[in-house]
Amino acid sequence: MANISYKQDLLHQLPGQHVYLFTDDLPDFYYKIGFKERGTGMERVVGRWLDNSSF
Repeated sequence: MANISYKQDLLHQLPGQHVYLFTDDLPDFYYKIGFKERGTGMERVVGRWLDNSSF
């Protein structure tokens, strides 16, 4: 099983970004870390979409 903490750390590096992925073998894992199903993939907005104050 993929490491939840590692994935969360990566997502925190993407404030304001729309993260979309495709998975057919780990949907339950991605639900646990905040993704929701959309179409044939999973998505998650990190923080507020398109609000990236790091630039």
